[in-house]
Formats: sequence, structure tokens, C-alpha cells
Amino acid sequence: MIAYEVLRIIDFKPLFALEHYQRLCNTILNKNKNIKLDYNTFILKIKHLIEKNNLKIGNIRIEIIFDNTSSDFEIKTLVIPYSYPSDYDYKNGVKTITHLHTREEPNFKIWNQNLRENIDSLIKTQNVYEIIYVNKNNFLSEGSRSNLFFIKDRKLISAKPEDILLGISRKYVIESAKSLGLDLVEMDIPLSEIENYDSAFISGTSPKVLPVRKINEIYFGSNNQYLRALMIEFEKKINADILNFQF
Repeated sequence: MIAYEVLRIIDFKPLFALEHYQRLCNTILNKNKNIKLDYNTFILKIKHLIEKNNLKIGNIRIEIIFDNTSSDFEIKTLVIPYSYPSDYDYKNGVKTITHLHTREEPNFKIWNQNLRENIDSLIKTQNVYEIIYVNKNNFLSEGSRSNLFFIKDRKLISAKPEDILLGISRKYVIESAKSLGLDLVEMDIPLSEIENYDSAFISGTSPKVLPVRKINEIYFGSNNQYLRALMIEFEKKINADILNFQF
């Protein structure tokens, strides 16, 4: 079994490292309460990987390989390919499509090689940036590598927490929204009703806060004032975290 986290490296530092460590520990403890991952060990593994690869910018994955019973585990770190949105994407938004899929345990990050390969193939063949999962009730949940949000008037709308991976970026999006006076609404989001929203966006390690121009055949505006303000506030949180982080 592999629990994992993907971290973004900016200026030779890992972004939101403590939050990634905490979520990784939660995932592991859900499967095996005998495993104890020390924060210093986590950080040193990342530090050594960055130094070895002289990695100023990019994405890395840290994996904890373990079973359900033993207290033994293996830590593996690797630099992984990344694809960050272009300036055009941030200005105009990206295309997405929906795909029928429900995560068995959405709050925990367990690596699923077959699912990842299938989704990557779908992204490539359909020429979209992201796949949005929809469940058997036709409710939207999240992206394959991102969290999904909508904006309506002064409301920030997201799927219910129990139905999605609680992304690190999502946490800071919600904080940013509150500072801007937006009300968070966590609810079932019927696919049939998304055309009623003003704007849509995804958040995640690689996209940060990225406008969505299109879900299937439904278009959204990318110049919503609250969306643009959220993007600015989120960048401030990134800059502060990188500035304050020390190995």
C-alpha cells in the first residue's frame, strides 16, 4: 500500500509542507496505527531530494510504502513531471469534462496506478486540462488532481467534505474567500444545475487557483471579480508560506 503526497517546490522550498505532512500522517493512521512518521524525517527526505536535483521549481512526490499490520515502512521521494497552467489559462480558464467515478475513501490519498493511467489517457485523448468526477447520483465532487469550486453572487460553493479529498490548496482557498467576505456553502452539486453558477475554478498543487472555462458543454466566465480577488489572495498565502519556511 502506498500513501503519498505531491508537493510543489518554489525557490528550493516545499510549499505548505506542514499541511502535507499532517495529511500524510492521517492517511497512514487510517490504515495502520502502528506507523509513526516523524516530521523531521519527512522534511529531511524532501531537503535531500531538492539538494540532489538542485530543484528550484517543480513537483515532487513523497511515498510511504507499508502494509496494514507491520510498523515497518519505507519512504521514497522522487521528482515527478509537472505541467503548470499558462498565462492564457489563468486569464481565460481551461476546459474540463466529467467522468463517472467515486473515490472509495476520498479523504485519504492512496496511490491507484490504474486509475491514474486511465484518467491521464482520457485527459490526453479529450484534450482537456482536468477530469471532474461525477458520482452515480450525478453530483459533481472534485477533479482528478484538484478540488472544484463554483461562485454564485457572494457564495463559494463546494462539494461536501465527506465526498472529496480535503486539498491543502482548498484550505487556503476557503481562508482567502472568508477574508473577502464570501460565504462557504458545502453541498451536493447536481451536474444539471451548474449552468446557474457565475464562475467555476479548480485548486491544487499545480494549478493553484485556476479558472474553468468549460465543463462538458457548459461555459463559465473567467473574469468574475471574486474569482480574480481569490487568485490574488491565494498568491499572497503562497508567498508568505515560502518566505517563512526554513529547513
